[in-house]
Amino acid sequence: MLHRILFDIVKIEGVDTAVIVGREGLVVDQCSNVKVNTDALSAMASTSVGMSMAMGVYLDIGICEQVLVELENGPVILLPVGQNEILVVVAQQGANIGRIRYDIRKNKERITAALRLAAHR
Repeated sequence: MLHRILFDIVKIEGVDTAVIVGREGLVVDQCSNVKVNTDALSAMASTSVGMSMAMGVYLDIGICEQVLVELENGPVILLPVGQNEILVVVAQQGANIGRIRYDIRKNKERITAALRLAAHR
């Protein structure tokens, strides 16, 4: 079920990769249209979300809901899902970030349910 959701995400126009990572930086599941080192991506995503969470606590302005990293050749979106997991979406330059953010937020509950189901197996 989780892989099917990631497959649906990489079908969104402009999305190259969707990865679920644990907060410790290990890949839980992945789907990609391009070659990418998901192990390295996972470690960096975990660190980025951890730093963003710490910033929210330090500034006393709440928990991290999403991280958007805008890079020269495309954005990376990090969305905490489940209890200890992060959805990482790598998109192409010029991709419609608003559409991608809408679609991944729409799928957040499905991802969380799939992670819970997998944890009980």
